[in-house]
Amino acid sequence: MDKIYLLTDYKGRFGSKHGDAPYRSGMDHELLRQSFLDAGYEAIFVPFSKIDPGDGNWKGKQVLYTSSEDKGLVYKEYIENVVLSLEYAGAEVIPSYRFLRANNNKVFMELLRGMLPDEAGGNLKSFCFGALEELDGVSPMNFPVIVKGSYGAMGRNVFLAHSFDELKSIVRHRIATPVTLRFRFKEHLRKLRHRGYRRESFYRGGFVVQDFIPDLKNDWKIYYFGDRAYVFNRPVFPKREFRASGGGYDNYSYGLEAHAPEGMLEFGWKIFRTLDIPFVSMDVAWDGNRFYLLEFQCVYFGTAGILRKYSRIFFRRSEAGWQTSDNEGSIEKTYAYGIAWYLKERS
Repeated sequence: MDKIYLLTDYKGRFGSKHGDAPYRSGMDHELLRQSFLDAGYEAIFVPFSKIDPGDGNWKGKQVLYTSSEDKGLVYKEYIENVVLSLEYAGAEVIPSYRFLRANNNKVFMELLRGMLPDEAGGNLKSFCFGALEELDGVSPMNFPVIVKGSYGAMGRNVFLAHSFDELKSIVRHRIATPVTLRFRFKEHLRKLRHRGYRRESFYRGGFVVQDFIPDLKNDWKIYYFGDRAYVFNRPVFPKREFRASGGGYDNYSYGLEAHAPEGMLEFGWKIFRTLDIPFVSMDVAWDGNRFYLLEFQCVYFGTAGILRKYSRIFFRRSEAGWQTSDNEGSIEKTYAYGIAWYLKERS
């Protein structure tokens, strides 16, 4: 039986699971182990700290990993170091390192999204920056625009700017990493002492400026796990202004009740296949004429929409199109199914 290696964090945690017990403990190891056995794989759990990419044992091995949303993402940075090292050592890390880099990193995710062809989600114009000063001299923008700090989830750190001045104010006061008075003072001294010196920015931090799609009443979240799609409709509530994300799972509609427009699942499928991954979570908008990929994540995303509590059915792709199937609602089984489907497709 083929082996597959699952890397766990310092708490023994693997993956994200809505409703996990204990809280924030991730997927159930035994359920996941059995789910992989049922799919024809032996799952072996290994802590990140036990990995030695230089021992010569990882070439050709298939490795799955978790991510982290720890404060400041300091442990997530450690995970990135291990996963990238394994990729260099010849392991097949699934999904590839670039998607881990894009997790909780809206700037890199946006750069990846912008590389997609228009018909596969790259049709939404955006700019990426690392400091306030980089806004100067940029080509004209059509306001209002969406402004996103590099880090944040559930609609946090996302703003709407109606003018260039408001955009700069949002970056200055809501997104940029604060600097100390000592840092400011030292920079002013350097400017006085060194003729022509350009001081370091006081307003640094990655951010995205993205076209705003007006008059949206909702967007759709779609999960793809192999040839299965789980879809739910997220309305824009007045208290959340223009945001659909973060409205609460109990306030969304799922499956057939999501009323996904014709062609949406196929639009998302093109993105999914272009990315060459086993699973993805994507936010998709429809303005009445065309679809837009707003965001996507391929690692460590929310899983509530898999549960039967919400999604009584999922959609399965076949030669006849997208057909409904009864959903048993197991996150572990769905995860293992997506991996097994992906590996079979690649063989």
